[in-house]
Amino acid sequence: MTDDRCVGCGERTLNERVVPLDVHHDGKCRVIQDRQTVCGNCGNVSYIGQQISDHQRAVASAVRDMDGLLSAEALQLIRRKYGFKQTDMEAMLSTGPKTWTRWERGKVPQAKATDKLIRLIAEDPCVARKLMEQAGIDNPDAAAIFLRIDENAKHLGRAVARAELRRLEGGNPDEIADRVADAAFETARGAHRQVTTFTEAA
Repeated sequence: MTDDRCVGCGERTLNERVVPLDVHHDGKCRVIQDRQTVCGNCGNVSYIGQQISDHQRAVASAVRDMDGLLSAEALQLIRRKYGFKQTDMEAMLSTGPKTWTRWERGKVPQAKATDKLIRLIAEDPCVARKLMEQAGIDNPDAAAIFLRIDENAKHLGRAVARAELRRLEGGNPDEIADRVADAAFETARGAHRQVTTFTEAA
């Protein structure tokens, strides 16, 4: 119960309720549990205070689910594992001010095309670094994380190269060079795609 008057009839007969609500999107439907205010006199339904944000998040979450988009929590994890700021992500993705903030807060879902690019950023630090450089972003924290990723990839590459050299010792020099280069490349590429392991402590 609240002391506010109903915008429909002006009576002080407002009550909060939680009801199932169908969210329709692109020919699909999801049911959310919607927290809303209803007038006991005229039946007018409205959203007051925190109910507004809760409604926006629930609808956006349903749309994300229907479109197979990354969750708001996943967006936050992706940004943080590279040490990016919200404004960095907006500059990298060429979105308007506060757009990433609304996505990360769960109030608005990102577009499908943007979601694909965010997934590439999450999977490949080379893509993330290139977009950061193209946007002219100066972020020492992110730069330090990328340096750690590079150093780790080099370390793994050297280890693989040494192992291959020991295994192929005495063989054809060209064959050894090719095998070592291929093994080191595959190891480095795999290391670049396993960013989370190297950035959780950041």
